[in-house]
Amino acid sequence: MNAAEPPLDEALRLQCLAELGLSEPPLEPEHDAVLDGLVRCAAHLLGYPIALISLVGERRMWFKARYGTEVIACEREASFCAHTILGDGLFEVPDAQADPRFATSPWVIGETRLRAYVGLPIRLGNLTLGALCVGDTVPRRLDAVQATLLVDIANAVAAWFAHRREHVDLLASRAHLQAQAELLGRLSSETPGMLYQYRSAPGGGGELGFISGQAEHIFGPGAPLQLEGLRVFAERVHPDDLPGLLGGMREAEARQQPWQRLFRVCLPGADKPAWRSGRASPSAQADGSVLWHGFIADVDEHIEIENLRRDKLAAEEASAAKSAFLSRASHELRTPLNAVIGFSQLLLLSHEEPLTPHQQERIEWVLDSAKRLHQLVDGLLEVDREQPGRPSRFGAGGVAEDAYTLLYIEDEPLNTLLVQEALRDRPDWRVLHAGDGRAGLALAKTQKPVVVLTDINLPGLSGLDIVRELRADAALAGTLCIALSADATPGQIERAMQAGFDDYWTKPMDILELAGRLADALARHGGR
Repeated sequence: MNAAEPPLDEALRLQCLAELGLSEPPLEPEHDAVLDGLVRCAAHLLGYPIALISLVGERRMWFKARYGTEVIACEREASFCAHTILGDGLFEVPDAQADPRFATSPWVIGETRLRAYVGLPIRLGNLTLGALCVGDTVPRRLDAVQATLLVDIANAVAAWFAHRREHVDLLASRAHLQAQAELLGRLSSETPGMLYQYRSAPGGGGELGFISGQAEHIFGPGAPLQLEGLRVFAERVHPDDLPGLLGGMREAEARQQPWQRLFRVCLPGADKPAWRSGRASPSAQADGSVLWHGFIADVDEHIEIENLRRDKLAAEEASAAKSAFLSRASHELRTPLNAVIGFSQLLLLSHEEPLTPHQQERIEWVLDSAKRLHQLVDGLLEVDREQPGRPSRFGAGGVAEDAYTLLYIEDEPLNTLLVQEALRDRPDWRVLHAGDGRAGLALAKTQKPVVVLTDINLPGLSGLDIVRELRADAALAGTLCIALSADATPGQIERAMQAGFDDYWTKPMDILELAGRLADALARHGGR
């Protein structure tokens, strides 16, 4: 027989069979009560001794359900069903021996001795997977009633395959969701903070739908957040901070705006409260509830560093004030002392108007007192000179006089603190900071930094606007400009590079690598 040409959608059809797990017959027979019942109905209702549900693969055809034959599969080119799947309707062969396409088919000349065949394609969406067919060993045709019954049964078979598709898709979705849940669990366990999802109910109250594995670190051991509410969370927040925290969340929920706040928590057994930084975004739901997605970080160390930095700054300011006072005191005391000592000496050496012994004794007392006062002034200044000095090659603040200047434009204080602390012990870097785009651009024009490191989303001017302004300024056009953003989408990166950035770094970044990455960037940029 001549093999039927494959349908135009053959690749998609075969892919669909593979996705349904129906490309090949199973190693062990799998009986399906629904399909087995449908082929029995087809055989008995139509009076045909053979009824089959076939699935046509790339080279072979096999029967998902069969009645009246023990054949499980056959070569595709020897099958009647390979022709049936090419059409949209009934395919009938009244007498196979008289049809040159099938006269030499193994089904006709072999043990089955098939003479009559009627088949309908079984479709799933726009794809034909196989056929519902009946056969007889004597020539015959279907009448109109029989043809209608075969169509009805074929529709029932198609419905079974549609259900199979839904079941397979559901299993795949469940597997995907399970994999995503496992991935989220692994990632959240490595996140230095607590991720959470909270749903607040319209009438008050709410529940936590998700918390990451860092909850006990953030709020203390033995106190996991309970799904029925935020009672344990509220109990751990410092009582002075709780009203403002809850009030801020209510205001953010009413305005549908992101919420962010620093607060303290009282951990069991801790000597003092610990600092936490929380941020979340509310999203109104159709049922009137509000869904929050947020992150709470342990910033206790950062706050401690900031306090130390402030103490250091205060000490430096106090030292500078002391030096200024001593400098002024030296000037104000030495000037009159110089006159007192000088004129006292002149009086003692004067020969024009000799002093009486009594007058000379008193002048000597004045001179001696002035010299002792002079020694006291020198002693005060000597105390100042004994303070630890700075190496001659460094300027103010322990920064090298030839240090590189980095301008960091960022509106998030914690991010700024991280960059400052990363370069705090690097005298080859001088760090400037601006909290918004306009202030950053103004600082760049006055300080002319070697590197501008900027966030993209800023108040005032965006990072893209800043780099365009710098590139348009002849004095700053060659500045090394690096974007530092949490947006890692290819479109955003492409827009940033088109705007004029030399490089694009994504958050979170390893601050221990910051100095090295800056050095590499400068080297690629050609130095200063």
